[in-house]
Amino acid sequence: MSISTERFSLALKNLDPTQWRPFERLATVFLASEFPNIRPVSGMSGDGGADALLFTVEDDPSTIVQYSVRADFAAKISETCKRIKETFPDVNVLVYVTNQPIDSKNVELRRAARSKFGIHLDPRGIDWLVTARNSNSATMAEAEELATLVVDPLVSSADTIIKRQAQALDDTEAKAAFVYLGLQWEDDTREKGLTRVCFEAIVRSVLRGTDSENRLARENIYQMVASLLPGHHDRTLREQVDGALKRLNKKYLRHWQKYDEFCLTWDERVRLSDRLMDLEVQDSVLREHLSSALTTSASESGVHIEQNQLAGLIDSCRTMIESILLSRGEAFAVAVSRDQGTDVKSADIEAVVSEVVTKSGKAPLLPVHVIAATLQALLVSPPPDVRAYLRSLADTYTLFSFMRETPDVQSAVVKIFSEGDIWLDTSVVLPLFAEELLDSDQRAHSELLAAAKECGLSLRVTDGVIEELATHVRRCRSYLRAISGEGAHGGPPFLLNSHRLAGRSDSEFDTWLENFCGRSDPEVDISEYLIEEHNIENSSLMEFVNKAPIELRAAVAEIWYESRERKENRLAALGIPTLDTSTRDKLVNHDVENYVGIVIRRQERRENRSAFGYKSWWLTLDRTAFRIRDRIAGILENKPPATPAISPDFMLNYLAIGPVRRKAGQKTANLPLMLNMSVLDAVPPDLLSLADELRDKLANLPARIVRRKIRETLEDARRLLGPTGRAGELGLSDEIKAKLIAVAQAK
Repeated sequence: MSISTERFSLALKNLDPTQWRPFERLATVFLASEFPNIRPVSGMSGDGGADALLFTVEDDPSTIVQYSVRADFAAKISETCKRIKETFPDVNVLVYVTNQPIDSKNVELRRAARSKFGIHLDPRGIDWLVTARNSNSATMAEAEELATLVVDPLVSSADTIIKRQAQALDDTEAKAAFVYLGLQWEDDTREKGLTRVCFEAIVRSVLRGTDSENRLARENIYQMVASLLPGHHDRTLREQVDGALKRLNKKYLRHWQKYDEFCLTWDERVRLSDRLMDLEVQDSVLREHLSSALTTSASESGVHIEQNQLAGLIDSCRTMIESILLSRGEAFAVAVSRDQGTDVKSADIEAVVSEVVTKSGKAPLLPVHVIAATLQALLVSPPPDVRAYLRSLADTYTLFSFMRETPDVQSAVVKIFSEGDIWLDTSVVLPLFAEELLDSDQRAHSELLAAAKECGLSLRVTDGVIEELATHVRRCRSYLRAISGEGAHGGPPFLLNSHRLAGRSDSEFDTWLENFCGRSDPEVDISEYLIEEHNIENSSLMEFVNKAPIELRAAVAEIWYESRERKENRLAALGIPTLDTSTRDKLVNHDVENYVGIVIRRQERRENRSAFGYKSWWLTLDRTAFRIRDRIAGILENKPPATPAISPDFMLNYLAIGPVRRKAGQKTANLPLMLNMSVLDAVPPDLLSLADELRDKLANLPARIVRRKIRETLEDARRLLGPTGRAGELGLSDEIKAKLIAVAQAK
């Protein structure tokens, strides 16, 4: 019977170094059809069982086979080649079989073995083993035997896996509740109420070690749930637990009525074990991506990390990732449960990383800003094979945070609007244009708005936003013309920066802009582009603004003027030309239209509900929008109206957890984890000069490859700079630039 990829991969990845002997048997069977006559020729080197024996091929004495489970395979191969040249000088072929992910280093390892030792290396890692697992009955049997040895004990002890999950939590019972909540969230229909989902998951988690011989009394279940959710009313918790036990009974639980005791059914225990194994597989894939990203960051930072140190760094970064997701989930849950408004402020990534490092009491192997930037890159653009896993973690941390805030999660979430008209700020729309330069799976802003449309929300922009977009395009074209005449002032506009960072030359820029608009009537063209490509309608709010009290309009306008003035002063201090009075007035009027227009629209259409129940909203990245309500409180005589502004962080959690999730179903798994909030920041000149240097160095390659290499190298450079450097305060050294260019040329 064939063995699944997931089961066999999990066995190989969890092999202990002392389990080299079963791996030797497995590798011998896998090579049997290719090398039927192999025999041992030397003993172990005495390094604690990390090496298997050397084998020689009797009918081809120039070939030697080695099996090894050592993690530092590059060092092991080098040691083996050196040993072979001393003891078997006639050998010129080494077949090296390992359970490690060696395949990505194939070319590098082959080159080193050939140049240093004159040996042709044939490396075969985990990918080769997984591919060959079902080649014949012998390989299938041996693969299953290894899985039985390694995987079954791992899965049979649920707490072993659980302790490796929920790294942002400390208590084992809290970890178990989190894990089972995540499984329940993935398995259940989105039609089920959130409170039911949460309590059924917690009941399953406290019953996870039960069977017909080891049951839990109802009173014990009450106590265990109460310890997980301290501070909640005891009567409410008991009612929720009773409801969950009743719903789960017979199909998932067995109830001994005489003793009022419960346990999981056999089928449910088996199903949960399988799901835990799935989790372990997904986690191992995430660890592989972390390993690759951290190794790259270390190399580009000039930091050498030993193989035995890397595992600890990966563990630490797993904790950091989950702490980031927990911070974001808590911010959303607290905002909704306590009616604190829609400006969800989660902790800065670098602050979370620093906190985890401080808590560990150990000096980090990489600078904090490099670790933070590496993790942010992974979370903003997660690889496809871990995206759904990370999304599930993010949703589960949000649900878990809600449960800590209130036992009635459903009632808390129902307060949020279930249908809505969302006006988009220019800062939200402009990145949609830039994302046309990216692959479809990297368009986070586009995916967010597409999910909103799938959930039945209506997306709109005002004439003012259309005008700002058209003005930005004109500014890009003017700047490009001014460069050739050496008359450009300040930094290049956002879209021109984005085009350059995507690895494209300025000569292509004007043609690319034609995707959005021509020169004669860009406003009309942009309106058509938005409706055709993103289903964003043009909808004015001026009729509502004109009905607003003059004191409200004046108070809001004054705050926007102050905000613009502060920004202009900062630009002037950097020697960047500021806006003229007419342009500044227009921009302020556009912001006032969105803010005041939506406030009055709510009143006119009698949308007055809870803080989150309104139908009309303004999605914006501008932090000023969220400060206005508090600022005008001291100006207006009456209580200021609720803010119409909603943040992207709030929107992401709303689509995943809120009432509209039922309309999108499992499509919410494609939601981005977070948006790149620095997307509109100024780009350091160092990055643009690096792009120019790369373009010259790679000029002999096809344009498509040049663009890809420039884009990848600039992303590496942004990671090295970190948040501070991306703001333009630091630069790349000549040494780092040279290394990045060399890496790009070698790719």
